[in-house]
Amino acid sequence: MIGRMASLPSVPMPAFPGEPECIAVTTAIPGPRSEELRVRHGKHQDARTVHVYQDAKKSLGNYLVDVDGNVMLDLYGHIACVPLGYNHPELLSAWRSGRFDWAAGYRPALGVAPPAEWVELVERALMRIAPHGLNHVMTVTSGAEAVENAIKAAFIRLAQRRRGAKPVSPDELAACMKNAQPDVEKFKVLSFEGGFHGRTLGALSLTRSKAIHKLDFPAFDWPTAPFPGNRFPLADHAEENARSEARSLEEVERVLRAHPDEVAAVIVEPIQGEGGDRHASSGFFRALRKLTKDHGAAFIADEVQTGGGVTGSWWAHESWDLDEPPDLVTFSKKLQLGGVYMREAFVPAEPYRLFSTFLGDPLRLAQLEVIVEVALRDRLLESTAITGAFLVRGLEELAARFPSVFSDARGRGTYAAIDVAQPAMLPRMLERFRAAGLEVGSSGTKSIRFRPALVFAPRHVAEALDLFAHVAESFA
Repeated sequence: MIGRMASLPSVPMPAFPGEPECIAVTTAIPGPRSEELRVRHGKHQDARTVHVYQDAKKSLGNYLVDVDGNVMLDLYGHIACVPLGYNHPELLSAWRSGRFDWAAGYRPALGVAPPAEWVELVERALMRIAPHGLNHVMTVTSGAEAVENAIKAAFIRLAQRRRGAKPVSPDELAACMKNAQPDVEKFKVLSFEGGFHGRTLGALSLTRSKAIHKLDFPAFDWPTAPFPGNRFPLADHAEENARSEARSLEEVERVLRAHPDEVAAVIVEPIQGEGGDRHASSGFFRALRKLTKDHGAAFIADEVQTGGGVTGSWWAHESWDLDEPPDLVTFSKKLQLGGVYMREAFVPAEPYRLFSTFLGDPLRLAQLEVIVEVALRDRLLESTAITGAFLVRGLEELAARFPSVFSDARGRGTYAAIDVAQPAMLPRMLERFRAAGLEVGSSGTKSIRFRPALVFAPRHVAEALDLFAHVAESFA
């Protein structure tokens, strides 16, 4: 670690005050207190997926402290949901100053009687970081809700276009109440093999990452296309990757031609997350955008995982250099609440078409305003880009040093991953990492994913990579 620490790149972010200096493991992980809580918890709620139980007050910065006192370096970030690390002083100060008091007394139905502060937050937080060209937003609670409403907006738009200037007929209104709309029932959304878009029933019809998500649930018969899933290093696999992207685009075009005026949208993750941290080139996404426009399908960028600064910009799709922005962009995770940004053409003509009781969470949007302020003030996106480049170089070095253990190091910003040689190695390796004090997660069948906070710095990368090398030696 000494050599790596000596070569750390400089980042503009300030040090996180009071953050632990390093990992400190004092018990097995999970420890006895965690296991005791799991037993109690499991009597009332499924606790089998819990890694550890956290001491919420003692966790700080990039370090998760569990109830047994173990200090763990968090690379997982509660599945990519922690933007400023644990207990950032600006968020705690906002709580203590009364800045959030207006949101603490009750939870409003935001579509009926929102507080005045809500309007100000939409302007100062959500629209401050809105994707270029998308001036409208619908807020919800989760990423799956965001996807549901994005595809509903696409269906409404397609139906309006097919209907033309004609008003909705009494027969159409009667048919929808009987679940009998012959033309509408032909509407489709195309998604990609390996994609993950949520666990609600509509989103599950688009999700193609793991069978356990979909087993025993009815689904729409919607088309899918292969996702390129480019190999790394890119220079070593250029021809293979180009062929893979061409095959994918050919299948997308075939589906669009086979179902004229029936494919309401194509939905895609900028980087497939749950499916295995799979990438495609900017050229692929530009070609995909052109296909959707040529065939009248909405283009949905699902940025639930990739949005919020983790790739070095607020939105991963910003790096594609599109001639025309996506029609809809979904978000959640690091932005604390869910939602969908949309172009004006996708705002329904009638109210209540896209609606719910809560329409998000005022407290979470109030927190997001602080998060955006800190990210801009402390140049966290710039820091994330620098730290991410250092991280990916380190992962590439690991793959070169341990070719029988690691391969395909990749990432954009700190949204990064590395593959293990065999899927059977993955659970054993994750167990070793946690025992050593790394809170980690997997994606796909053989990928270890990085989803740290925006305050993740090169020194944390160095600490993590040294532990990766130590564990890899036992598998080599």
